[in-house]
Amino acid sequence: MLAAALNLAALSTSLLLNLTALYAELTLALQLGLLALAILDGEQRWRNTLLGLLWINLLALGLYAWIDDNLPYPAPPASSVALHVGLHGLSLLAGAIAVRWLYPRWAARSRIGALLYSMALLLLVNIGLLWGLYPLGEEVLLGLALQAALSAPLLWGYLEWTRKNPPARPLERAYTTLLQTMEALVQHPDEALWSKLLQSAVRVVPGAQAGSLRLRQGHRFVFVAQEGFGEGILGLESSEEEAMAWHGNPEAWRQGQPRIANRAEIQRIQATHSGNGQLTRRLESASHPGRVRQIRSNLCLPIRLGGEVVAEINLDAFRDQAFTEHSVEVARQYALQVAVLLAARRQRAELEARIREFEVIEALSGALRGLKGTAAIAKRLVRETVRLMNSEHAALLLIEPDGQHMRCYAAAGFFLVGLDWRIPRGRGFSWAAVEARAPIWSHNAHEDPRAYGLFRQAKPACSEIAVPLINSRGEPLGALLSARNGVASYTERDVRLMQVIGNIAANTLERVRASESLEAEVAEKTALLELSFMLGHSDASLNQALEKIRRMAHADGVGLWVREGAAYRMRALSGQLGNGLERVLQEPVPAEHPLAQRVFAGEEVQAGDTQEHPLLKPYAEMGLRGLYLMKVVQEPELEAGLALFRLEPSPGWGPAEVRLLKGAVQMLGALLLRLERTRQLEAAYEGALRAIGLAIEARDRETAGHTDRVAAMAEALGRALGLGETALRDLRWGAYLHDVGKLAIPDAILLKPGRLTPEEFEAMKTHTQLGDDLVRHLPFVPEGARQVVRHHHERYDGRGYPDGLLGEQIPLPARIFAVCDVFDALCSKRPYKEAMMPLEAACELWRSALGGHLDPHLAEVFLKLQGLEEALRLPQAAD
Repeated sequence: MLAAALNLAALSTSLLLNLTALYAELTLALQLGLLALAILDGEQRWRNTLLGLLWINLLALGLYAWIDDNLPYPAPPASSVALHVGLHGLSLLAGAIAVRWLYPRWAARSRIGALLYSMALLLLVNIGLLWGLYPLGEEVLLGLALQAALSAPLLWGYLEWTRKNPPARPLERAYTTLLQTMEALVQHPDEALWSKLLQSAVRVVPGAQAGSLRLRQGHRFVFVAQEGFGEGILGLESSEEEAMAWHGNPEAWRQGQPRIANRAEIQRIQATHSGNGQLTRRLESASHPGRVRQIRSNLCLPIRLGGEVVAEINLDAFRDQAFTEHSVEVARQYALQVAVLLAARRQRAELEARIREFEVIEALSGALRGLKGTAAIAKRLVRETVRLMNSEHAALLLIEPDGQHMRCYAAAGFFLVGLDWRIPRGRGFSWAAVEARAPIWSHNAHEDPRAYGLFRQAKPACSEIAVPLINSRGEPLGALLSARNGVASYTERDVRLMQVIGNIAANTLERVRASESLEAEVAEKTALLELSFMLGHSDASLNQALEKIRRMAHADGVGLWVREGAAYRMRALSGQLGNGLERVLQEPVPAEHPLAQRVFAGEEVQAGDTQEHPLLKPYAEMGLRGLYLMKVVQEPELEAGLALFRLEPSPGWGPAEVRLLKGAVQMLGALLLRLERTRQLEAAYEGALRAIGLAIEARDRETAGHTDRVAAMAEALGRALGLGETALRDLRWGAYLHDVGKLAIPDAILLKPGRLTPEEFEAMKTHTQLGDDLVRHLPFVPEGARQVVRHHHERYDGRGYPDGLLGEQIPLPARIFAVCDVFDALCSKRPYKEAMMPLEAACELWRSALGGHLDPHLAEVFLKLQGLEEALRLPQAAD
């Protein structure tokens, strides 16, 4: 309607002035403006405007026909007007197409200049067409001037409006394309669809001819899609700093603001940041030859999500000034939708990751349930890590008690070469993860300098994750490693999954170690309690205590040195070290020996391998590879030390063993002090008891020496029978006191030179009971000694006194002493007899044994011990 009204106004003006050319030029100006509007405003309006132009020309011909019949003066021929209008239509079409493509580029530099260029182009086209119709007279020139005057404001105003207000049709196409892309991506979560997304951006954003998409992976950006550069750039990485430098404004990049750069600006950005130059060279080597260098315009669009830039789209063109504000607006709307799409994918990935984590927790917890012991847990953890992470290699390393090494407890894949390796602090991914208290992720562990050197030699090209194992108290336990063949084969999701496995591993190991620690503590307490119970018994031997300590310390031998004068001598030795070693160890050690001085200065000397210690090398030459020396007791009355031996090298004695040994040594020291003080007390008791025995002898000169002789013979016989030291002591003390009851016997009977009367003999026999009654009042006299005092006159056949005991009813100490007492009596002079020679006395002893007076077995052992076994072969009378 507007076009028709303007056309009528132009026609009426030209008729009134009788300027046919003026009408034609005014019509051309109107058609030119309308056609330019149509071209810039979309395909639908283009078709409508063409129809409008057709109607305008038909209307002009109709009006001319009406004018031809009604005007008072002649009108131009209809054929002339039709030809004029048609040619102007052709000029209109050619000029509008030129303006459609050239004006946006000219306007980027100067809007006024763009308008002048466009008008000049249109006028030149029209002049060229009109040149062939009629000479350029005044009317034609006036028409061209009016054309410029009338069409210029209309054309310029609309061109500026369309530049500032992009038409809705391309945005609608962008939204439609984006919705289709989003639907495809949601329905098909395939990484290959990133290419589809980028293709959509290149197709929708005005001016774009190529592009690339890179996504954040940690602190790096990885190229995941390309359009127009070739598949070679996929997988290339760039840092966050390189991405900001390429944008040119780091703060604007962080805020997600787009940036348009033309050729000069691109060169400036590359020149001001060396990293971009390196990235450009990497892209050039990976893309189609020369493609990167052909870029003349770039639209960089950071995409923010969750407060950070998660992706970056770079749209490129191979001509200058390709992108306008209209391109930015389309790209911005596109980026907004892409961010929504990425958020949806992230949420879905997060949900899937959580579900997977729960599955891993359930599977791993079930696999570890019921297992006991660190070794079993370690093996299962490694096996499950390989399965759950879909990897080929895994290893579990735990920190050793010294805190300076980490030992490989279990492994799979190439890690098997390092099983039982001890990795020093600060070396390898495992220590790096522990010290950082965070996962360590390497895309190419084979080339990573952080990898442990010996492991690196065995590794193929692979990706590796190491997670620290931290217990509930925040203490590091070790590290869990997983590796896959191939470079960059792990993702952030894999790292999170590995952290979940590491947390379960840490919790399980903490529980198992707590259980093991409790069991070890219980075992330690039990062992110490058993040792204490053993040492609390009076019949406990030192060798038994040492054997218990040897087993507790997992040693091959244990020895106790006690100072005697200026040297230390082996008091007791337990274990199987071989006769040669035992003989060497029995040799005295001077008190000024450096090891002795260090030990009794309070230092503990420990070596897992004596070969590595210069001071201990003599022990290595002896065959002792493990040695632990410690002080047991250091008192004025006693100074003793303990030595533990191992025949093979080892890591040494751990904290648990040392703690157990210290408790045992403390008990052993108390035992030794008690034994020493008991020995001193017993020596005093024994001296007193011997004095009593000697006092009894003093009443009868003919029995002088009898007490010491029978005591010595009884101890020798008891030792030959295998009696312990306590039993030998009881036997010896009983020998001292055996006739203590004679103190109550009158001298008339005791010292009578001839045989005793029956009444006197009955009185003499009471000395055993009287002696027992006396000894009962001495609490330190043991039961074995009292048995000797009361029963040393019992007969094996039951006819003895005072209780008439038969055979083995007679206590063993009394039977032993009886044999010795009879032999000494036979060899001694009495008022009623002469002393016998040893062989004669032996024969008489044997007759007494066979006659039922003595224990035949003890008599036989005694005679052999005395070297008088000949008496056993002589014909004997049983009477």
